[in-house]
Amino acid sequence: MVKVGIIGAGFMGGMHAECYNNLPNAKLLAIADIDLIKAENLAKKYKVKAYQKPENLFKEEDIQIIDICLPTFLHKEYVIKAAEAGKNILCEKPIALTIKDADEMIEAASKAGVKFMIAQVIRFWPEYVKLKEIFDNKSLGKMTSISCVRLSQTPTWAWDKWLLDSKRSGGALVDLHIHDTDFLLYLLGKPISLLSVASKSSLKYSHVFTTFLFSDDVVAFAEGGWDMPDNFPFTMGFTANFEDGVVEFNSRYQKSLAIYRSGEEVEYPEVKIELQASAETGGNISDLGGYFSEIRYFVDCVENDKMPTLASGESARDSLKIVLSELESIKSGRLIKL
Repeated sequence: MVKVGIIGAGFMGGMHAECYNNLPNAKLLAIADIDLIKAENLAKKYKVKAYQKPENLFKEEDIQIIDICLPTFLHKEYVIKAAEAGKNILCEKPIALTIKDADEMIEAASKAGVKFMIAQVIRFWPEYVKLKEIFDNKSLGKMTSISCVRLSQTPTWAWDKWLLDSKRSGGALVDLHIHDTDFLLYLLGKPISLLSVASKSSLKYSHVFTTFLFSDDVVAFAEGGWDMPDNFPFTMGFTANFEDGVVEFNSRYQKSLAIYRSGEEVEYPEVKIELQASAETGGNISDLGGYFSEIRYFVDCVENDKMPTLASGESARDSLKIVLSELESIKSGRLIKL
């Protein structure tokens, strides 16, 4: 039984708590948040201890995993503290706001000999897992292009409105759009070049459009924005073109995943949902499927003493590096060769 402490009792902390609650080989022991009332409310739901100071979790010898669900600008501080306390670490994405901070976090975990994973959840999301399977087994031939989209209401629900402050979150570019940049790297490797633009808005980098060129002449496009009206439903999806067909995913469709082949009936693959539950914590996603899969994976890694290679700190740093190259392109108006 792997024992867990969560830092951060907000939207994502609630999502993660519900996942641990549904895992047979994990036990949530405590939750910490600077807002003690929030920590107590979430802790009460799972009958665990509540703390105001995260450091109290580090002192609990039984805790093997520290799950960091804090604003991005706080990731470095608490990842390093958790590593120095000898705890394995699951940290929310993005890893950090700078490559320097990311490197220091990776180094701290390596020096302490603890497992360190960044919760790049799209690598575990069922429809994206299916696309990776189709890509790897070449059942539709070679991929020629892929277009990704991720659109959200303006995230006014976050503590102290930190998501709306680009200095603390990096804007939609670093917090939201990085999901698709990370998945593209996971699928296709490092791009050869990219060109990014951002729409003009009072919120910095709130809607981003990037075209990537990958090896084998694969063209990718990714759009990410959180400047949608408050009644606009959260939307994520992709259209992946292969030599012998197209795979389409749209989170707003009842049959969310479809495979199109010329002259054949449309195929709607069954997507395995690992957990159908809701943490009921607000925010833009209520389905726990992908979150459950990533957390189960990390718990299994800790239990079986395996490194979390599917979403390592190093791969998260690499994704951040590409996103920061996108920022360079936005600022300069130039194509960036990588």
